[in-house]
This record gives sequence, C-alpha cells and structure tokens, in this order.
Amino acid sequence: MHRIGHQTGRRLTQITAFRIPVHNHRALSSLSSTPVINYGSNVRQNVAWAVGAGVVFTGVTLVLQSPTLGLTRDMMVHNDSPNNNSEKKQQSIGSSLAVLLGLKKLPKIDQADVVLDTDLTVTSWKQQEQDALVKSPGIMLWGSNKNGLVDPTGRSPGVIQIPQRLATFQGKVLRDLKLGDDFAAAVDEDGTVYQWGTGYNQQSHQPEATLTNRDISQVTLCDTKLYGLSRDGSRIYVLPKVRPTAGPTKAAIDYQKPKGSVLRYVGLGGSVDDKHDPMTQLPLQDLLQKDEKVLSMSSGKSHMVMVTSHGRVFGSEDGLSVSLIGNADFRQSRILEVACGEVHTIARDDQGRGWAWGINGFGQLAQGVYSHSNLKLPNPTLIKDIVGTEGGVECVKVAAGGQSSYFVLKESNVFKVKSAGMGQWGQLGDGSYTHIQGSLVTIAPLSNLAEFKEQEKKMVPIGIHDLAIGSTHGFAVLDNAITKDTSSPAESTTATTVTHGRDVLSWGQNTYYQLLTGKRTNKTEPVHALPLDSDLLQAADKAVAAIALGQQKQSGSTDALSATNRLQLMPAQPRPAGLVSSSETKKKDKQEEVKDFVEVRIVAGNGVSGVYCSTTAAASV
Repeated sequence: MHRIGHQTGRRLTQITAFRIPVHNHRALSSLSSTPVINYGSNVRQNVAWAVGAGVVFTGVTLVLQSPTLGLTRDMMVHNDSPNNNSEKKQQSIGSSLAVLLGLKKLPKIDQADVVLDTDLTVTSWKQQEQDALVKSPGIMLWGSNKNGLVDPTGRSPGVIQIPQRLATFQGKVLRDLKLGDDFAAAVDEDGTVYQWGTGYNQQSHQPEATLTNRDISQVTLCDTKLYGLSRDGSRIYVLPKVRPTAGPTKAAIDYQKPKGSVLRYVGLGGSVDDKHDPMTQLPLQDLLQKDEKVLSMSSGKSHMVMVTSHGRVFGSEDGLSVSLIGNADFRQSRILEVACGEVHTIARDDQGRGWAWGINGFGQLAQGVYSHSNLKLPNPTLIKDIVGTEGGVECVKVAAGGQSSYFVLKESNVFKVKSAGMGQWGQLGDGSYTHIQGSLVTIAPLSNLAEFKEQEKKMVPIGIHDLAIGSTHGFAVLDNAITKDTSSPAESTTATTVTHGRDVLSWGQNTYYQLLTGKRTNKTEPVHALPLDSDLLQAADKAVAAIALGQQKQSGSTDALSATNRLQLMPAQPRPAGLVSSSETKKKDKQEEVKDFVEVRIVAGNGVSGVYCSTTAAASV
C-alpha cells in the first residue's frame, strides 16, 4: 500500500496495489563486450588505428549533431522504456568514446524521481496557505514558446521549463483559458476575450482584447477561429484566429451593447436588440427550445460541439451554421458532457454510457479492434465497454485531446481511468508506447485510489476532479482535497474553513518540459508534477523568466525543496477580502446571498501547459 497524501496522519493508497515503476539511469554499454579483431602483432600500429578510428567517429558525430542537420541536443527526447520503465540517458558516440578512454567522466546521476510518493511531505508554493495565486492572481505558463504563448515578449528561449507569469494578466482572476497550437485565448472577469500568439499576430505576440461587452463565460479554439459562449448560454460569437485590420470584427472593442427597452425593465416584455451587432453569431435562436441554453463547448481542428441544458448536442464546422447531432437513439439520450479531439468527439449521458463519433484512425473511438468498418463513424455510437449504470460501470467524466480519448469510470464505488487511441508519446498513460489502441486500457496510477479519512475512520475512494488533456500530454487532478477548520475556542467570530490539497499528476510527451517534472523524459504513466516554485527546476531558466518580466530574481524568495514535493491545486475558496472583484461579479440578488469563490485550475495545449486563478460563484444557504 502506497501513501500519496499531503498531510500528516492522512494516508492515501490504492485499493488494488500495483507495482510502482523504478526508474534507472543507464549509460551506453561498454565496448569491452564487443569482439576485437587483431590484424597483426604490431601494438603501435593497432594503437594508431584505434586513435584514427576514434577521430573519424568523433568527426562523424559532430557532423550529425550540427545545427544544419537539426540533431541538436535541445531536440533530443529521452523516453522511459515501456518494458522496464527505465530512463536511458542518450550520449553521442564521440562522448561515449571519450568516457571509455578516460578523457571524460560520467556526470553524477540524480536518482531522485518524482513518482507516486511514499513519503508524506509538506508541499511548497504556499500550499498550506493556499493563497499564493489568489492574493496575486494571474496566469502561469511553461513549455514550448515557439509561438510566443508562454513569453510573448520574445526575450525567452524556445523552451521554457520554469512556470512564469504572463504580465498582461497580472492581478486578474479569469473565467477561462485555452491554449491552442499557435494562439491562445483568455476571458477575464468582465467577460472580455483576449488573444495572443504568432497565429493571432505575427508582428506582436502580446495579448490583445478582441471581444468586449458580450459577457463571455468560456471560449474554445479551432485551427482558424475562436468561439465565445455568453454567460447566459444564449449566444455563441465567432471570431477569426488572425488579428483583423478592418471589418466588423475590429469593431468588437468599440461596440456598445444596446440597452433593453423600458418594457423589459418593468416586467412587461421587451428584450435587448442585438440585430445590429456586427459580430458573427451562430444561429441558435431558432434551435434552442424554451428555457434551453448552451452549457459548455468543445472543439477540434475544424469542428465545434456544444451540449445544452436539455441534454441535446449541436455542432458546427464552418462557424456559420449549426445542426443537431446524432440519430434517434442518441437524441433520445440526455447528454451531460462532450469532449473533442482533433478529428473526433466523445460524450457521456445521464445513464453513465459513453458515446463516440468521428475519425477512428488510431482507435480513439474505443470501438475495439481497429478495422476498416470502424475507420469513420458519422453518427454517435455506443462504447460497448462502458455499459452504464444498468451494467454497473458508469462513466462520470470524459476528456479528449489530439488522437486520444479518456474516460473516468465508477464501478462499485471505485474510480478507474481508461484511455484509447494514439499512444506514440505515452499519452495513453498505461505504461506503453502504442501507435493504435482501439480498446480501452487502464491507467493504473489513477485507478482504484483511496484514502483514510480521520473523521470517518475508514478508507474512502478518491475520484478524478479534472482531466486537462493536450495534443500529446495530459494532467489529472485528484479529488483528494481536505478541509481544515481555522477557528479557535478563543475566537468569537464565525469559523473559517480552508480547503486545499488536490494532487496533480502528468504523463505523455515531454519534449518541451510541459509535464513539469524537471526532466525532459516522456512519461508513459502519470507521475507527480513538481511545485511551480521548485528549486529542482533549472536556475538559469528562473533567471530568464524573471528577465522576461523585467524583474530581478529575489534571493531567498523560495524555500529549498526536496524531490518529494509535488504540485497541488487549490479548490474553490471564498475570495480574499483584499482581492476586489469586477463590477459584474459584485452584483447580488436581494433574495439570495451570493459569495465569490476562486480556485486554481490547470490547462494543457500543444507542448505548453499552464495554471490560472479561476472565478466561480456559489450561493450560501
């Protein structure tokens, strides 16, 4: 039984024990095992031949690793073996020869690897206080900066290992954040949409406000456009990915939403006139039923899918038209959640069943053995391995990214995470590198988890709070938050309850350090991510991040950390008194007391990852 808890006296383990992978480091095999052919008795001649061969090998190696061929050290990716889960440190032939000749010593191998921790440790980034990114909110990003998403100033390198703040959003709490291939988008508390990256503007990568006065709650990104959903769920605006220089979209900033008629305010009817809004909108008004609204959206490379409060699913591929998705069987089901990969979509209904449709080139539709007959499914099709509540296997969450699909299943009060599709970079999380996976496989480190609850004096299953899936990597946020009462007997005021402690695990491709493990090794199974301020991350990258923000690195600003520290995300908590909310979030219904809540969320894109401070609203009874 392995503990993965974060507070003394709180044990986390797995109901079904599994073997934790042991990571080793191995250098290249010694040439002593290679047969040596003796061509003569002249020792000096043999030595001269060996030295000459070494020079030739070294020269060839330098040529192969030259920048002109693109095989530079920065582009080398180390993979953990699917067979023995060991880590192999790659070296050039010339470097290996130098080691064998005694001209170069092997560097000391750091054996500290962050996998399911067996020690209960105090986490960093003010985890016990849980207010670092709340008192000073914003966005922190890391990974690939080739498209200016992490550091739009252009002063940072192409790969940024250290999470750094995006200056434009310093001090801002957001409603949503999405990371695309070459552009990103965020929504602040006022509902204003921002876009940035090379895909948006080749000249300046800095975030710019692109849509105001529409009260946007969430966005989703395609290859050529952005969709923005209004907070009331009645409208979806369509914006181009590329920064416009003229036309209706440029008027988005200056446009003022028209006020409603007098009749609307006195309760006699009347509505806001949006007929003259220059922004493109999806034609939802004729499709939505009475009291029906759009709850959420998801998108792939060229398609967008939305689910409504009535459990219906609509889709759009051109940003101009909308259609109802599915045949009669699918439309009779009440869909609760949808998720899109690049060219496919998955969903779950209120009966706990899983659905999938689209392209199945890598088995991402989870239809079993890959065949020509299931290469493409135009209509939503049931996933046979997810039988629903009647069969005792209920799907409670879906997620997708790239060519892969993920399902959180609940069976006999135990949670399991399964995946299907492409696993070339280890993104299936099952411990293997698989090109095509048509049937569901289990992600063992995320399944059958349990913890001992002191209050209840028994083991309680741990679920999955969230899955953030990028093109080839992913994050899982465990639902293992705890609650601590900060009141004392001497205090006469109402007790304050602090909730914290959701562990974050990452897996998949790690070419750009997007997994936040401190190493560039791909991970075929989920491992604990490092805290955002970990000293295990390169100091040089910290300095670069500070310079990019125009700051000087403050010595002693972070505590020394050990390898067993791990990233945890703060669940929703009441907004601190010192953090002023926007005018929209300050509005309260006279008959209901509404409190502003903030929480920390994680996102994944294409080679880039990030966290941000998100706002939610909860009503107190």
